[in-house]
Amino acid sequence: MKIYPSHINALVRCTVWALALLIVCGSLQTAAAQKFGGETVEVSRERMLAMEKELSYLRARDSDRQLPDYLTAERNSASGAALVSHNDIGLSPPTPPPCEAMEFPSESFAAACNCSSCRCYPCQCPLDPKPCIECPHVSTVSPYFNVRVFGALKLDMIFGSARAISPGTPFFLFPGPTNGFDDSYVSVHARQSMLGAALDGPQFGGFQSGGQLLVMFFNDNVIADQYGILPLQAYGELRNNDWRFAAGLQFDVFAPGAPTMLPFSALAGSGNAGNAFRGQLRLERFIHVSDIEQWTMQFAMSEPVVSTINPDFRLLEDNGWPNLEGRVALGLGPMEGMGAAAMRPMEIGMSSVVGQLRNTDPGVRQVVANVFGFSTDFRWNICETYGMKGELYAGQGLGTYNAGVLQNVNTSTLQAIRSSGGFGEFFYYWTPCLHSHFGYGVDNPINRDVNLGGRTFNSTYYANALWDINQTFRIGCELSYRETDYRGLNDNEGPGFQTQVQWAF
Repeated sequence: MKIYPSHINALVRCTVWALALLIVCGSLQTAAAQKFGGETVEVSRERMLAMEKELSYLRARDSDRQLPDYLTAERNSASGAALVSHNDIGLSPPTPPPCEAMEFPSESFAAACNCSSCRCYPCQCPLDPKPCIECPHVSTVSPYFNVRVFGALKLDMIFGSARAISPGTPFFLFPGPTNGFDDSYVSVHARQSMLGAALDGPQFGGFQSGGQLLVMFFNDNVIADQYGILPLQAYGELRNNDWRFAAGLQFDVFAPGAPTMLPFSALAGSGNAGNAFRGQLRLERFIHVSDIEQWTMQFAMSEPVVSTINPDFRLLEDNGWPNLEGRVALGLGPMEGMGAAAMRPMEIGMSSVVGQLRNTDPGVRQVVANVFGFSTDFRWNICETYGMKGELYAGQGLGTYNAGVLQNVNTSTLQAIRSSGGFGEFFYYWTPCLHSHFGYGVDNPINRDVNLGGRTFNSTYYANALWDINQTFRIGCELSYRETDYRGLNDNEGPGFQTQVQWAF
C-alpha cells in the first residue's frame, strides 16, 4: 500500500491529540488517586508549564505539516524568491491555479503522475522532508541575525557550430574561420552552480534589516572560462513597505529586464543591457496608490568600472565620481507571489544612467568619454499561461552595462561607442511544470564608432523548454542561433544547443 502525505498528516494529527488526551487523563488520574488516599497534593507549577510547552510544540509541528507549500517556501526561502538560477532572479512565472482547481484528463493520468492524492501537477506535489536529526544548525556570532542558506547545483552541456567567446558562456562569436576549417565546439561544466545566504536582522526605527550573499563558481573574469569564485550579490539593507536603503554589491538599476535562458550570459552583449553587478549605494521608494497600482522609484550611486565580464575593461579609469542610475516604474494589477518575488502582472519602467570614463595614452593624451544611456522595459503576464517581456536601450559607453557588444570606447580614438538594441520574449506555460520561452535580442553599435577589428553587430534567437520535475529538480534544453559581425574581419554565425540539469536547495 502506498503512503501519501495526507496519510502522514492524519497520523501526526491523531498522535498529537492522543498525546494531549493522555496528558490530561494522566493528570486527572493522579489528582484523583491522591485525593482518594485522603491527601490532596497539587501538581507543581513547573510540571504544568512543561506539559503546556510540550503540547504547544506538538501542535506547532502538526500545523507546520499542514501549511501549504507556498507558505513553507516563503518561510524557508532565501529572499522570498527561489533564486535557483541567474535567469530567474527578479522574475516570477504566472501564478498557477490552486491545486483544488486542477482538472486532470482522467484518473489514470492523475495516477500516472503520482498526484491523485494531492490533486496537483507533479511539480507541485509536496516532497517528503528529510529525516529530522539532532545536530548543530547555522548560527552567527551575533545573536541578532538569522542565516538561511540556499543554492543550486547545475551541469551545463553546450554544443555549437560556430565558436563563441567564451564556449561555456556564449556572449558573441569569434571572427569566422578560414574556409575549410572546423569551428564547432562543446563545453561541459558546472560553473553556474551557486551558493547563497540570506540574512534577517533586527527591526528598528520601523525598518527590517537584512542582506544577502550570492556567489557562482566562475572566475572573476567570466570570458576566461575558468572555475573560481564570482561574487554576484553582497549587500545589506533596511526596508519597509514604503522605503528601501541598500549598500553593497547589487545588480544595476539601469535596464533591469532579463530574458529567461539557460546560459549565464543570457543576452548580455546581444540586446540585454544592464544586469551587471557593481558596488552601489541605493535608495528606493514605493508609492502604493491602490491595491492594484504601485509606483516604484529607484536611485543609485554606483561603481563606474567593473571588469568581471571582460578583462579589457581594466584599461579604463573612472573620472573621480560615481555613475548615477535612476528608474521609475508603474506596476498594475494585484500583487502575485510571495516575499521579494512578489510582483504585479504588468510593469512598465524607464531608466537612465550617466557617468564618465577616462582613457590615458601614457605621455601622449588623456580623453574623458561621457557615458549615458536610456532604457525602457516592460513585463506583462497576460494570463495564467502566457505573457511577454522586453527591453529597449540607446546610449554610449555602455560596455560595462553589457551593451554595445561589450565595447565601451574605440581603442584608437578613445571616444565612447554609441549603440542601441534590445530584446523581446514570449513565454508560455504548457503546464505549471513545463514552460517555454521564445525570444530575440540584438546589439547594434554605430559602425564608424568601432575601431578596426571591433564588433559592429551581435544578435541571438533562442527557444527553450524548462521542465520543473518538482520543487528541487529541473531539466532544460535550449536552441539558439547567433550572429556576430566585425569591422575588417570575417563575420560568423551558427546554431547552438544547450542542456542543463539543476538541483536547487
